[in-house]
Amino acid sequence: MDSSAQMSGFVGTAKSSRFPNGRFPASAVAFLALTTAISLVLSHYSLLWYDEFLVLWTANVSSIGQLAHIQLTCPISLHPFGYDPIVYASMRLFGAGPFGIRLPSLLGYLMMQVCLYIFVRRIAPERAAVFALAFPALNTTLIYASEGRPYALMLGWFALAMVSWQTAVRRESHRTWALLSLALAVIMALNTHYFGVLLLVPLCGAELYRSVQRRRLDIPVLASIGAGAAGILLTLPFMKAVRVFHDHYYQHDGARLSVIARTYLSVLPGYGFTHRHAAIAVVFLAVFAVALLWEFLRQLRGATVNLPHAEAAFLILLAGLPFFGYLMTFVLATSLEGRFLHGVLVGISPLAAIAFMPLLRRQMAGRIVLLALFLAIAFFGFMHIRTFRNDGKRVMSGLVLAPEVKAALMSSPTKLLYIGATYEFSQASYYEPDPEVRSRLALVYSEEQELRWHHGNTGALTGLHMRSFTGFPIVPFETLAKQPGDNLIVVFNALDHTDDWSAEALAADHSSSTRLGTFAGGDVMAVHFIP
Repeated sequence: MDSSAQMSGFVGTAKSSRFPNGRFPASAVAFLALTTAISLVLSHYSLLWYDEFLVLWTANVSSIGQLAHIQLTCPISLHPFGYDPIVYASMRLFGAGPFGIRLPSLLGYLMMQVCLYIFVRRIAPERAAVFALAFPALNTTLIYASEGRPYALMLGWFALAMVSWQTAVRRESHRTWALLSLALAVIMALNTHYFGVLLLVPLCGAELYRSVQRRRLDIPVLASIGAGAAGILLTLPFMKAVRVFHDHYYQHDGARLSVIARTYLSVLPGYGFTHRHAAIAVVFLAVFAVALLWEFLRQLRGATVNLPHAEAAFLILLAGLPFFGYLMTFVLATSLEGRFLHGVLVGISPLAAIAFMPLLRRQMAGRIVLLALFLAIAFFGFMHIRTFRNDGKRVMSGLVLAPEVKAALMSSPTKLLYIGATYEFSQASYYEPDPEVRSRLALVYSEEQELRWHHGNTGALTGLHMRSFTGFPIVPFETLAKQPGDNLIVVFNALDHTDDWSAEALAADHSSSTRLGTFAGGDVMAVHFIP
């Protein structure tokens, strides 16, 4: 056992892996129920969007073997293979729709919250543990619990790895299950998202600190971490398959330091509704961060928490995840987005709970803090639901095709309505209420045109790969331009749609066109290509 644990008066026992007194408090259950309710209602009102459709199309196949073949040869959903089988299983059980594709995210988010409670309850009073459980739902990361993407599940694996490591290092025996769950959580984190590899920074850093402090190695723990880290080998074939997207990925220009600030800002309450006031948010973030770290160190120095130094190092390193992610982009020469780094929340939540301990220790003040937290989560959840419901209504209203446009579309049994914007095509192909119109929608792509006008080829590669397994009508622009007669093409404002180049391409082609109406936010044009 390391000396810091002895100094804090901790004696490792089998009870360290269980809820104290064998119970899970009603307040924690209430916060989990609130998270679940908000996520389910949010999922009900929010339409599937582009990245989710990529997951849906990929996983909606007949077998795991076919799924693996797609991800190895023609991927459109750019993550390792650990996430896809989970979504595949969920869709087989609950259907190939929003609930089936989003359920793993909700379960991953709830797993994170439960693990945060267990981790903090071992070092602090019950109300502090409940605070740590609830804190993530206060910010915009709650949205990922209701989206069919890998980020919420990655948060769950991060938290499971953290609490499994804590269990293993606080015991001298009876820790087989903790070591196995640690290895599994690391493997799954690495294979859920490529940036899951960042989990190894706090994990290895904290274990290195612990080894130096103890002056000896904990071989079983190191073997568990090593077995989990070896899971990165499973990602290599799939990483090779997605490299084709690398050179021109959405005008890839590497990482920017601003991503670090935006990632930290995203953990602030309500930042999704106040991000336009960036200067105010940055000042608030700086004050919050300094106050949080100061109070955490004060509590740690005063021995008011049962926190060994190695565990404190884990939290601090995990809280610094955005900086490590930024450095990682130079090694991999890849782009960086804030959602890749939301594992930082697994470190910040316990730090915040410890910082609030002076209030949470007091019975009345602690209850008031938790009640205020509950109401704030409910309020921001309602705001998210209202926003997504209004967005959904706007999208659905835009899918109503005017009678004259539909008549032009149905004038020939083979006429199609071509869409070059992949985002709008994905939603229209799923949500268009008229089955006749929906069956006539076609995706048009062109690597030459996309590179020429937007210096990228992500949309073109996605369209090309989709032809291999989705069954949608998907046509190269070069083929479409050779078709005689009027072709119906939906053209979008190029300033608002960086993945749609049709307006520029048609203007450069000097094609004759007539506007017929609108669809999915764009203009339906009858285009006659000049030979």
